[in-house]
Amino acid sequence: MKKAWDRLGIAFSSACVVHCILVAFLPLFFPAIAVYTHSSWIHIVVGIIILFTSPLAFLPGYRKHGLTWIIATAISGLFFILMGVILEGHFSDQITHGISIFGSLLLVFAHVKNLQHSHRHKHQCC
Repeated sequence: MKKAWDRLGIAFSSACVVHCILVAFLPLFFPAIAVYTHSSWIHIVVGIIILFTSPLAFLPGYRKHGLTWIIATAISGLFFILMGVILEGHFSDQITHGISIFGSLLLVFAHVKNLQHSHRHKHQCC
């Protein structure tokens, strides 16, 4: 089940990247669809889901491999995602979504490394 949380985290964070790119940049090319692409509640809900599900992947992984840089990368990713959500409405969509995209990419990287290192330590004894 531990690997499932990392895989779900990768899927969620990747979906966040795609969503943020589409919402922030598609209206620049097609201004008429801007009205239909922006729903701030989606960012809040996804941010909360990511905030509460990430520890389910990273804490067991850390207990297995003990690599603090993976936890630090994940926390940094979460920080940027939440900053993107908090700053929404105060800055342009391109800036807030860019911050969230950066955070999501950090989180995807942390999940991938957590999976790799957890798998690597799976067969080692004590």
